[in-house]
Amino acid sequence: MPDADYAPLAARLAALAEADPGEEVCGFIVEDAAGRLEVVPVRNVAGEVPGPLDLPRDARRAFLADPSAHLSLSRRMAAEGGRIAAAYHSHVDAPAELSAVDLDQALAGGEPLHPGVDLVVIGTRDGKASEMRTFSWMEGAFRGIAIRSSG
Repeated sequence: MPDADYAPLAARLAALAEADPGEEVCGFIVEDAAGRLEVVPVRNVAGEVPGPLDLPRDARRAFLADPSAHLSLSRRMAAEGGRIAAAYHSHVDAPAELSAVDLDQALAGGEPLHPGVDLVVIGTRDGKASEMRTFSWMEGAFRGIAIRSSG
């Protein structure tokens, strides 16, 4: 079960995915020192900058969060006493499940690359967000639960 409730952010996440339906959108959900959550969109640079060798160079099929923005956000959270609670991305005309590419990017040696950070996937169909799931690391694997809009 995720540490944070992402349901209040569902409408914002859906709007971001629907605003760019032809590409996977991506970013982070941060939690400030008071426990407030914020969605921080980051540019998908898949195909624009060097990434993992097996990462598709197509923003319609893969995402790579801008490394400079990720580093800047990590530094901001450290300075402010917050944390990156989740990384999010959409799937174009596909379900809200972790793909083989997603798992390859999220794991190193069978363990999460970013321990304690949830993964949120927004599935889309015909340009509309159709479902969202949060994946948390539990008992040696990512386990998913549906995110239901609170509004």
